[in-house]
Amino acid sequence: MELTPGKIFLADQRGLTESSVLRSYNTFNFEKYFNEYKEAFGNLFICNDESIVGGKVTFFLCKEDSLQLFMPITGGIDIVANGKEFALETGQIQVLNMGKGEVLEISNPYQNDTINYMQFGIKTDMFLMRTSEMLFGFDFEKSPNQLIKIIDNQKLPFKLSAGIFAEREAAVYKIQKADNNFFAFIIEGTFEIEGRLMHARDGLALWDIEQVELKALSNNAIVVVLELGF
Repeated sequence: MELTPGKIFLADQRGLTESSVLRSYNTFNFEKYFNEYKEAFGNLFICNDESIVGGKVTFFLCKEDSLQLFMPITGGIDIVANGKEFALETGQIQVLNMGKGEVLEISNPYQNDTINYMQFGIKTDMFLMRTSEMLFGFDFEKSPNQLIKIIDNQKLPFKLSAGIFAEREAAVYKIQKADNNFFAFIIEGTFEIEGRLMHARDGLALWDIEQVELKALSNNAIVVVLELGF
């Protein structure tokens, strides 16, 4: 099988920033972490796997005009942006339209439990939607073994899908627009994506492709898919 053009970002080769409050694994170059092989993938410049200890607060300084996506994996998070509060639980994704230099306050509402969430950052020069309108919900259990379209809005420069799969279940993702890029991030389990073996917290960038074949190699395998470049 001839492999399509692509690049794997292995989980164990990510950057790590750690404090008494926050543990942040960085798929791409971020803050003080730099590796010449971990440049942004087009407009996708943040893919962070973050954990906050119980009851604590951290801050995020936005370095680019961008859309910031927050997706709780375990527990939930509270975000304060421009005086507005957003409470997120698993099964929800919040998109915030942020300008360069803006700061977010992100906190763990659970006093005794560490929470884990994903943060994706996509550069944009479009300020078209209010942050309060950009909360998206999904339910893996209602639609197992398929990629659920979670964010599919013509005004946004990306599409986001995700799914939970049983072992040996497969799906095909069709790129909606020629020249768009594809990025997958494995939350849990193991997948084969276009002939590449992917484990938990690995990322995969693909380009020059019309459709992408995914197959779960373990039970309860979870993947997030971003199509970029609209």
